Amino acid sequence: MRIIKKKIDFTLNKEEFLRLLDNLNGNDKEKILKYKKYEDSLRGLYGKLLLKNELKVKELNLSYNQYGKPYIEDMKNTHFNISHSGEWVVLAVDNVPIGIDIQEITNINLKIAKRFFSSEESEYIYSLDEKSRVDAFFKLWSLKEAYVKADGRGLSLPLNSFTVDISGDIPVLEQDINCRVCEFYTEKVGENYFVSVCRMIN
Repeated sequence: MRIIKKKIDFTLNKEEFLRLLDNLNGNDKEKILKYKKYEDSLRGLYGKLLLKNELKVKELNLSYNQYGKPYIEDMKNTHFNISHSGEWVVLAVDNVPIGIDIQEITNINLKIAKRFFSSEESEYIYSLDEKSRVDAFFKLWSLKEAYVKADGRGLSLPLNSFTVDISGDIPVLEQDINCRVCEFYTEKVGENYFVSVCRMIN
């Protein structure tokens, strides 16, 4: 497993942006230019360039499964996933299905945990002291996003349909309707971000 993290230079001028964009094919260029916000276009550009450089390919020819997860047709044993949030773009590459997610820690109403998380996860968050709850929420959110991305179905798989136990040192998948087996990795990036990775073992 390889994890690459890159800070985005939001001061990048339009001329340099277009020069970097020329490193991508027409389809990827079109998708990146469709973003309404320049910051989102930069995030998309950085993600694709990270992948292109890491795979050492002249051109990215991405295909997508029915849920929108990208893959490369002629690289069956190479799995990858990209995520971005705030000023960071992250990439994970492995020889098994993998998902990565980065979440910026922001002010949030923790009541949404009861709506999107399993009852066990929500109960755990509310069992913590007030200061620890926000970190636990975003750590868990990034782990669950990484899981649905590794699974390949993305958010068509409800986040409350499975449980990730974060009470110990290593996150553990406790409940999953498909009995998938996976490994998790998570870390805090700086003071304001959690990045999590899920590797599908079977």
